[in-house]
Amino acid sequence: MIYNLVKYLTIELPAIDFVANGWRPKSPQASVMVTETGGDPKHWYDRTDWSVQIISRANNVVDSKTQIDAVYAKLKNKFSVTLPEVTVKLVVHPAVTAWQIVPIQSPSYIGANEENLEMFSFNLTITTN
Repeated sequence: MIYNLVKYLTIELPAIDFVANGWRPKSPQASVMVTETGGDPKHWYDRTDWSVQIISRANNVVDSKTQIDAVYAKLKNKFSVTLPEVTVKLVVHPAVTAWQIVPIQSPSYIGANEENLEMFSFNLTITTN
């Protein structure tokens, strides 16, 4: 599901560079990471609530905050969103419907990393079946 979400964001926000599940050595300094933080299968329903963390980083606070606010606005309180099919390393991840995308909190400043890149973050829950 995480690769589908990154594909969706890449289509919707083409000016932002996105990475999935960890920064890479060649990741742009100004980029947004989308990370899986687990899921909660609802055994009494045919659904899973996925926890996702979004982290923005950039050379300065303004650019990092601008990126995270754009992603937050795109994902805040969305319902019945189709996350597109994507192929990653020859593995096809079929399209999935996110029945609900709900932030757990609004974006917050988490400080500078070891490379002095300014970072903001927020977490959200995505419900699929």
